[in-house]
Amino acid sequence: MIRTLISILCLMFAWPTFAEEKEGGIIGTGVIGQITALDEFEVSGMRFDFASDIELKGLSKLEDLRMGMTLALSTGRDGASWQIKTLQHMPILTGPITAPGEVMGVPITGALPNSGTVQIDGFWSKDGIVASRIVEVQQDNVQISGIYDELGLVGQVPVRGAGLTGLAAGKTVSISGQFENGVIVMDTAMEGPFMGSSPDLVLLEGYFQPMAASNSLSLQGVAIASAEGERDVGLDQLVRRCSLSGRIDFLLSDLTQSDAELVKSFCISASN
Repeated sequence: MIRTLISILCLMFAWPTFAEEKEGGIIGTGVIGQITALDEFEVSGMRFDFASDIELKGLSKLEDLRMGMTLALSTGRDGASWQIKTLQHMPILTGPITAPGEVMGVPITGALPNSGTVQIDGFWSKDGIVASRIVEVQQDNVQISGIYDELGLVGQVPVRGAGLTGLAAGKTVSISGQFENGVIVMDTAMEGPFMGSSPDLVLLEGYFQPMAASNSLSLQGVAIASAEGERDVGLDQLVRRCSLSGRIDFLLSDLTQSDAELVKSFCISASN
């Protein structure tokens, strides 16, 4: 754990222009991860309070939060605590069971019912989805959130629709549509995991995914990690990493002192 944390905070590669580009300081912080505690509310092992004017998406009220839900949070520091300003429930897949252990053709690690439609929280892995929560639902449309690649896949499911035109590979998208003949025919699409603009500093939880177009690994479509620097972690291991402006290969020495202290405070739970 200590070695992992040191490697995150000292990190791997120089980024000499970063300090100059970030003169104004870090603007926003966010988290993509799963609920790990409810009473003392935690996401990805990090403790949060709720802002009085919190905005919700995908939930009608905070009382609907459940263990294992995957969330995207925008946060801010209030004294010694971190407060959630916006909270979006991000189920990774909602659709019909198409075979034992599969939803829309995607292998699921978790206890699926024999048939019906399910909503799945969890994370994409190289072999499918590792589920943290599975709930049976009644709905006709399907939904998927994942990384788009240049092969026309979101996660591991073929998707068709005009809304994908011009979308760069490696972006995280949430798609709603109809599942027909093994393909999702898109009705609506949303790019990016956050409500509003993406925060600069993001704590990410998930599994590294190989990117077909390059020798790199993607974590939640937000940070692209060097394949050489991260493959020794193992693609089957759940990891937590901090991303700054879409990169994890930054150096604290390139930051102002106040920003470096904020990164240390926010990213301390990024160790495995």
